Amino acid sequence: MSTKNIIAVALLASAALASGAAMANDNPHTQPVNTPSQVSRAEVLADLEIYRESGLAAVEQTETYGYDVQRRSQAQAKYEQLRRSPYYAKLVQRFGGDASKINVAGR
Repeated sequence: MSTKNIIAVALLASAALASGAAMANDNPHTQPVNTPSQVSRAEVLADLEIYRESGLAAVEQTETYGYDVQRRSQAQAKYEQLRRSPYYAKLVQRFGGDASKINVAGR
């Protein structure tokens, strides 16, 4: 290879790297920052159990999700009732959590 070819290849490679770096920094969608959760694993599992038992999961996975408003609101009410009940604390304990530290903020 001649010196001209080597210089041309080096310039081309550096231009490609520079444009790739510029494109990577030009992402309009910022990456989410994961913050530590204030909810324990046991609380998440207990909440999932209640979500399924209340019927809310079944309602939200049907094709009539947006149309069956009455069924969804009944399931939502049952979910909220179970979530505030002592049953939730019992589930948290069953999944290995500390029921005395249950985070019910916003519920």
